[in-house]
Amino acid sequence: MSAILKLLFALLLALSALQQLLHHQTWWFIQNVNLIFHEAGHLIFGIFGSFIGLIGGSLMEILVPTIATIHFYLQRHYASAAFGVWWLSTACLSVSIYASDAQERLLPLLGGDAVLHDWFHILLQLNLLQHDDLVGYFFWLAGILCVGLLVFCINKDTDVRTLFHRNTLS
Repeated sequence: MSAILKLLFALLLALSALQQLLHHQTWWFIQNVNLIFHEAGHLIFGIFGSFIGLIGGSLMEILVPTIATIHFYLQRHYASAAFGVWWLSTACLSVSIYASDAQERLLPLLGGDAVLHDWFHILLQLNLLQHDDLVGYFFWLAGILCVGLLVFCINKDTDVRTLFHRNTLS
């Protein structure tokens, strides 16, 4: 992929991440991907007990894009790492929205009213339910920081650096 395409790709990723974060709305297609990993996290981490199983949903939702990002970064595939960081920003936003809803419990949940609201029970057990908005804000802020990491990753790309170096010498 050429340097200009990589830059355009990164710009679109950064703009879409900011748009989603600032409007507190995730795109349905990435939300569904995140949801698959969230639900899998309950099953995987549930073997360690019910509380860890509750945390496991959001943990897995954030862990999978983090691992993908680290993998691409270590392989020096920086444009792919930028995509991974974008994906991570959407996961942070999803967790932010979910955690902030702990007291109100207004979000429609997969399985309807019969299922537990993870963050209600997590924060209730930690005696932090009254701070659900603060917890949500922490995850939202992590999503914002991901936009900075996205810029960092694309700046590490050799093609992009060469493009900037060549243009500054002209």
